[in-house]
Amino acid sequence: MPSKLALNAIVIKKRELLNLDNLITILTDEFGKIKVLAKGIKKINSRRAPHIQTANLINIVIHNNYERFYLQESNIITAFSSIKKSSKKMSTVYYLFSIIDKILPENQKEDEMFKTVLKFLIELSKIKNVDDKFIEKYINLILKKLGYIQGKKTLNEIHTIIEDIIGKKVPFFII
Repeated sequence: MPSKLALNAIVIKKRELLNLDNLITILTDEFGKIKVLAKGIKKINSRRAPHIQTANLINIVIHNNYERFYLQESNIITAFSSIKKSSKKMSTVYYLFSIIDKILPENQKEDEMFKTVLKFLIELSKIKNVDDKFIEKYINLILKKLGYIQGKKTLNEIHTIIEDIIGKKVPFFII
């Protein structure tokens, strides 16, 4: 694996660390879900900080050092601002991303998953109202692509399956 990589990524989760650093979970088409350390991102003059927000599609340059990834550069492709204006849409994003973060293995190529999540964000940004059927459709698709289910399941069935997979309770999605 090269030590410097340029990738397109979707920001799944951001966790603040001590000092001025963040640990960012991203989904890429080339490496699947990976965690990237963003050193100094909380500095007041950090140019990368606005790019590293949940549900942003970004282009990044990361440095690979002994199986640990470090953020070097970032550019925003789209922030999906229409999603971020709606609390219902953002709660939908957080729900789906929390599931992805829990069930998707790290460092495994997941180009289909990347495409599915990108399609989810694009479609979510275009629709007016979010309903249970919308989230049900995408979770079914994700679980099917990962091999956890065969046919279509209801949101209640999906919830039970996810809890069985991860071995703990998951907050239920409410619109």
